Amino acid sequence: FYIVILITINTLIYNNFFKVYILTSANFSDLQWSPSALFIQNIDVYKSYYDNTLRNIIHKSGYPNYSTVSIYLHLFLSNMSFKTATLAWFILFNLIMIFLYLILKQKVLLNDKEIFLLLSIFLLSKPYMHLLCKGQFSIVSLLAFFLYFFYKSKNSFIGFFLISVKYSFFPIILFYDLISKKRIKYFIYTILLTLILVGHYSYTFNGNFFDNLIAPLLIGKFTTASGELDLQTLFGNHPKNDFLRYIILLVLGIIIFHIIHKKTQRNIKFDLSICSILTLLIFKHLYYDFVLLLPVLIYANTINKNILKYLAISIIIYFWFFYLNSFTIELINSKIFKFINFIILTSLLIVVVISNLKKDKIFYFK
Repeated sequence: FYIVILITINTLIYNNFFKVYILTSANFSDLQWSPSALFIQNIDVYKSYYDNTLRNIIHKSGYPNYSTVSIYLHLFLSNMSFKTATLAWFILFNLIMIFLYLILKQKVLLNDKEIFLLLSIFLLSKPYMHLLCKGQFSIVSLLAFFLYFFYKSKNSFIGFFLISVKYSFFPIILFYDLISKKRIKYFIYTILLTLILVGHYSYTFNGNFFDNLIAPLLIGKFTTASGELDLQTLFGNHPKNDFLRYIILLVLGIIIFHIIHKKTQRNIKFDLSICSILTLLIFKHLYYDFVLLLPVLIYANTINKNILKYLAISIIIYFWFFYLNSFTIELINSKIFKFINFIILTSLLIVVVISNLKKDKIFYFK
């Protein structure tokens, strides 16, 4: 029954039934089809960037601003027309959502009623619909978070590696792996695999390895839209030095994570929730990335104190259903609006942290 509901809702989204509700259409503008299709045609997208001709060859907004790994992951779409590729991505999207259902049932150990309620809310959320409409890779990133946290060994590493494809998703997970898991091998394997693929790409086009390695970061700087409410977006161009700005964000991220990790009890659902919220709070993300609040909704449902539980759920519902509407769309680019919503999401982080403090830290609840 869930699969029927899933495919029905996704088909309606695909055919623009919810266009007025979500204020966008299913144009698959972010689908990373172009870089892979051009790769097969022996066209070097990174050279095109350095030659200032990239905009002339990329379809819609599917710029190669993720890790080079993304070009290889999307090769299965490369010999298709764009229209056929959107259909293939739609099918993959449904398969991922079915797999996510199985993870919730077998690994997260939710019962059928809980899964159906949670995923029904998720399927009707605006970020989820935006995700499908844009053909965004973030659906793979969401699945990767669950793979990393709820599986072991090979599958956990696959999750870690897939998370690294979108740079803005990766730092907090890396901090978690280094600090909580006290493990560095996943990071080393990821770096090695990425370097191998960059090396292969450079060899294929006889290009400069270092230029190709940093090209996605440079392309991302000039092709990604402003974020929703994160610190990176609120910082804007301050400080003006890009490297210094990223270092400040990384340092803030690891400090905040370390403090939370030290003050709270370990729980997989809680840890996944904290990583999800911090990822959205610190690094640049667009509205569809708020699907990353799904793990937080799952955790919120387990919080014992009702006031904290319902406050957390209410904030998630706000972001999923009320944050974007015909009135607020005029305010989306306002720094004040972004700051207010940054505070609201920070409140969600505080609520989640309070719900799982170590026992010697909760004296004020007595």
